[in-house]
Amino acid sequence: MKLLKLAKWLDEKNVAFIVSSFGIAIILLWIGAFKFTPTESNGIAGLVKNSPLMSWMYHIFSITTTSAIIGALEITAALAILAGNFSPRVGLWGSILCVVIFFVTSTFFLTTPDTVAKVDGVWAPSGTGSFLIKDISILGASLFLLSHFGKKTFANGN
Repeated sequence: MKLLKLAKWLDEKNVAFIVSSFGIAIILLWIGAFKFTPTESNGIAGLVKNSPLMSWMYHIFSITTTSAIIGALEITAALAILAGNFSPRVGLWGSILCVVIFFVTSTFFLTTPDTVAKVDGVWAPSGTGSFLIKDISILGASLFLLSHFGKKTFANGN
């Protein structure tokens, strides 16, 4: 019975939305800003190079410029998610961008070599794989935000 009360309170206070929106915004702002550094530009090069969805960027842009473009998109998505508290339509567009970002980064787990390794006879995510696999749950949170902002946008007749 107490769990049902807690669940009702969490729902009434919109705790899942608050934690998801601010959590995703913090991740995207922080990682997006880091994309403007040489360390991160070079750090993501292997992920981007091995991605059929993103490798084309290196044919057009440098490693640094590609990283900056990705960072700018991440920061834009974060700011749009935060703005969604005031304008659900902006939040809707930000959450669409988040879904795209985290869908693409989730595919890196499949396209980047050595994301899994055999440890003590069991296949497990490697260091890179462990870093990437979290994006699947962030993709889920992004879909939650898309649903939330979508409902708010269309309930307001926008």
